[in-house]
Parts: sequence; C-alpha cells; structure tokens
Amino acid sequence: MTPEEFYYKDKIENLNTFEVRLKSLEWVLDCFNRGSIRKRTIVNLIPKKQLEHLLQELELSERYEDCIIVKQLLDVVYKQIH
Repeated sequence: MTPEEFYYKDKIENLNTFEVRLKSLEWVLDCFNRGSIRKRTIVNLIPKKQLEHLLQELELSERYEDCIIVKQLLDVVYKQIH
C-alpha cells in the first residue's frame, strides 16, 4: 500500500464511521419513540456532551438535515436531565 492509498483509506473510513454514527442515532431515536429502548439506556450509552459536540460539528459543516436528528434526540431524551 502506498502512502497515498493509506491516506485516502483512512479518510474514507473516518467518513463512513461518521455516517454510520448519524444513522445509528436516527435508529436510537426511532426505537425510543416506539418504546423499545429506555431513556436511561440511551443516557448511559451516549453522553449529552458528545451529542452537543456532534451538533456543533454538523452546524459547522452545514449539514442541517442531520442536525435535526441530533437536536430531536437531545430535546426528547435529555430534556429533564442536568
């Protein structure tokens, strides 16, 4: 593997991980709305600060459609948690 191939492979894997993360958050929100996952489970697995940081990253990259998912998850699950 050449250095160029390694560089682009790493970029592609990071991008895929980011996209998978967003899709999994959408799935978590859907499961919560259907009642198949509890609020405490989500809170224990996904820290609020991590979601806030993700929301800032999405805003900076102007991915507002994806911001909606993260914002909804914060509003619905974390609204009464300090």
